[in-house]
Amino acid sequence: MFTITAVVEGQRQTETPTAFVFPGGESQVTVPAGLRAAAEAATEFRIHALLKSANDVMQLLMLTDALRRLNPAVPVHLDMPYVPYARQDRVCNPGEALGAAVFCKLINDQQYATVTITEPHSDVTPALLQRVRVVDAAAFVGRTLAAPAFAKGVTLMAPDAGARKRVQALAKKLGVADVRYAEKVRDPQTGRITETRVPDDVPDQPILVVDDICDGGRTFLELALALADKTRQPLYLYVTHGIFSHGLTALNERYAGVFTAYDWTLTDGDGAPVCVGPDRPTPASPSLAPNPQACAIPALVN
Repeated sequence: MFTITAVVEGQRQTETPTAFVFPGGESQVTVPAGLRAAAEAATEFRIHALLKSANDVMQLLMLTDALRRLNPAVPVHLDMPYVPYARQDRVCNPGEALGAAVFCKLINDQQYATVTITEPHSDVTPALLQRVRVVDAAAFVGRTLAAPAFAKGVTLMAPDAGARKRVQALAKKLGVADVRYAEKVRDPQTGRITETRVPDDVPDQPILVVDDICDGGRTFLELALALADKTRQPLYLYVTHGIFSHGLTALNERYAGVFTAYDWTLTDGDGAPVCVGPDRPTPASPSLAPNPQACAIPALVN
């Protein structure tokens, strides 16, 4: 999903480009007529890109080139909440590529004026990107905590060691006193996860599991099972980037509410995640889900 914003005489004009794929598999994009007409007077272009596939990445590159052909003198900014390949931030096995470095070089080669990303998976991605701005999840988690379910208290839960530092920082920023941490036990021979456990007791109040990404969701389903021995309080889940590649049915069976800033599924109605992303209202209850289409569009960053 892409939108383009042009700044003309201090006013923002936002439109959606068209994109298509030729039978041979090649992509092409077209800047809308309204923005083409305004390009000569523009002082800034900003691309908002929610990249979900390799086609999306290629279309981003084509769109960048198209804008520069309309007005080469205008700086192009990129708002890219989710960074593809950010989870490939190390080489796990001989003969593999360092995916994060490959992708970030591709973005750096475009020479964007700024690159704004949201809640990157680790510190590796911001270190690899040039002229990067990082948006943390504090505002989104803050909106989640404003739900009535947490009015009498909440425990923030990090699902694994990788999320520990992130959840600690969010708790400090948002003034949440109760924080707990889960652990994954791996088979030292295969590296496979054999157990998820919560070593400490948890307070008698709702638990909000916090992480950056939910892909298939196994981490959170296993954690819910581990927490069943610790508490009878309701469990809730917040993830900044809700890929939900296996759907939400299993998560909704284990969690009383699922919150996300960017919903990749664009679902609506019963069982949809509560959108707390850019420019969304504070949720009144876990069952209230504003239009997820709007949730998937990144906020403007000056």
